[in-house]
Amino acid sequence: MKFVVTGMAGAVKALDAHLLDDSIGANSINQRPRGGELAPWRMPLTVASVPAGRETIYRMGRDVDNDAAYWFSWTTIVHAVRGFLASDSTERTYYTGSGTPKVTDNIIGLAGAPYPTASRELGVPAPSGSSTITETTPGTGADRLVFYADTFITDKGEESKPRLFGSITCKPGAIIDFGSLPGVPAGNYGVTIRRFYRGEATSSGTGEFFFLLDQDSTLTTGGDDGRALGAGVMATTGWEMPPSDLKCLTGLWGGMMAGISGRSVRYCEPFKPYAWPAKYETLPADVTPVALAVWSKNLLILTNGRPYLVNGSTPESMGDEPIEFGKGCMSVKSVCDVEHGIVWSSGDGLAYFGANGPELLTAGILTREQWQAMAPDTLVGVLYEGTYLGFYKIGSAWFGFAIDVVEPRGIYFLDKGYPAAYLDKLRDSVFVLDGANIKKWDADAAFMTAKFVSKTFRAERDVNLTALEVVARSWPVTVKIYGDGTLRDTRTVTSAKPVTMKPGGNPAREFYFEISTSGAAVGISVAPTMRELRNE
Repeated sequence: MKFVVTGMAGAVKALDAHLLDDSIGANSINQRPRGGELAPWRMPLTVASVPAGRETIYRMGRDVDNDAAYWFSWTTIVHAVRGFLASDSTERTYYTGSGTPKVTDNIIGLAGAPYPTASRELGVPAPSGSSTITETTPGTGADRLVFYADTFITDKGEESKPRLFGSITCKPGAIIDFGSLPGVPAGNYGVTIRRFYRGEATSSGTGEFFFLLDQDSTLTTGGDDGRALGAGVMATTGWEMPPSDLKCLTGLWGGMMAGISGRSVRYCEPFKPYAWPAKYETLPADVTPVALAVWSKNLLILTNGRPYLVNGSTPESMGDEPIEFGKGCMSVKSVCDVEHGIVWSSGDGLAYFGANGPELLTAGILTREQWQAMAPDTLVGVLYEGTYLGFYKIGSAWFGFAIDVVEPRGIYFLDKGYPAAYLDKLRDSVFVLDGANIKKWDADAAFMTAKFVSKTFRAERDVNLTALEVVARSWPVTVKIYGDGTLRDTRTVTSAKPVTMKPGGNPAREFYFEISTSGAAVGISVAPTMRELRNE
C-alpha cells in the first residue's frame, strides 16, 4: 500500500475531497501553475510609488524600458488609451473615468509627480450664439445667396463641429463683415484658431461649404474679403464633443475608439478621438452596458445581462449581435483581454467568451456559493503568461487566485491580493498596487511559500503511515500527514533520502497530505513501511 501525490494541478472546491483526481488538490496556495510541480511565485518587487488611496494605475513612457517611469494613478476607475498616430512624439493619451473625458501627453502630463500633472478636456467645443453679417462693399455680377459657418481649431489641429451663423444675398466679390463673434467657451481646450467657411445656395439647396480663412480665436470681428474659396471642404459636420459621462474608453481597430455613455456605446470618428458623432452608437436592447473589451477585431459589450458582440470596419458599419450567454458583468476591473477572448466576473463564476465560444471557467471547480463568497463584485483581473490573475476583497483584506484560461483544471489561490493591476503589453510585465507602492509581479529574488493540500485517500484498512519520500528540485520541503482529520506528523525533508515518520499507535483509514515549499517539489510517496514505500 502506498499513497502518491504528484502532478499537482491546482485545487477543485466543487467536489468532495474524496472524489478528486489524484493530481487535483483540496487547496492550493501561492502555487505557480507550471507543469504539475509545486513551485511558488516570486514575491512582487517594488519599483515605484504613488499617492495612497489610488484605484487605477497606468504606465506612460511605454516605449522606455524602465519599470519606474512614469506611473499615472487615479482615485477612480479610469480607462486610458494611447493615441494611434505614428507621427505623434508626445504619446498623447486619452482617458475616461476621472471627471469628464481627458487627454494628456508627455509634456503636460509629466511636468511633475504625481502623474498625470495636467490634462486637457477631450474634444473641441463649437462656436455658439448669434453673430451679425453686414455687406460693406458691393460686388459685381448676379446676386447669389451665401451662407457662412465657423469652427474652432486647437493648437493640435483638432477641429470642432461647425456653427452655421448666417446668410446674405450679395454679388460675387462683395466684402462682408462679421460682428459679435462668440468667444471660446471656458475650459482647457487649447483653442487658438477660428476657421470660416463659405457656401452658396444651389438649385437643390445649400451646397458644400469651402474653406474661406483662419483668424485668431480671440477676435470678436472678422469678415469675407471677397477672395476665391480654398479647396478644403468642411468635413466636421456632426463632430460632437465626447459625452461628459463617457466611461470605459477602449481602443479599437482602424483608428476607432469606443466608450459607454448612459445605455449606449458610442464611437469616435476614425483617428479623431476628440470627435464623437451622435449617429455612431450601439444601443443594446433591454440591458445596460457595464464594460467594453476587445480581442482581434471584435468588441464585446458586457452588460448587466447578456453580452453583445460588435464588429465592423467603420463606425457606420458596426453591427451588434446578442450572445445567448446570460452572464452579466459584476466588476468592471475584472474584465481582461486574454488574446483569444475576454474574461470577466459574473454572478455564477468567471465567465469567458471568445474563439472557444461561451464558457464558465470556474464550472466544476467552484460552486456558485463558493464563488459568491469570493466577492466577485470586487474582482480585479489581469493576464500574466496565459494565466488569469484575479484579486478580490473580503472585509478589509485582499486575496487572489490564478486560473488557466484555455484548459482550467484547477484554481490556484493566493494569500494576498491587490486593488489595482496593470499589464504592460509592450514589455509583457504585470504590475500591482500595494498601498502606495507599485510592484512588479513575480520579479523579486525572494519566493513565496507554496502549499498544496492533496485529495483525501482511503486505505483498505486502518494503518499507520511511517515512511515518506519526497521528490524535489530544491529543498527543504515540509510535509504534514493528516489521518482521519487529525494532524499525525510533520516532517521537513532536506534531501531525496526516504525518512521515517512517527511510529505506531492510533492508526487511521483516511489520509490527506499538505506539502509546502519555497523551492520546487515534484511529489511525495507515503506508505506504512519502508518496504511498501519501495514496492518490495
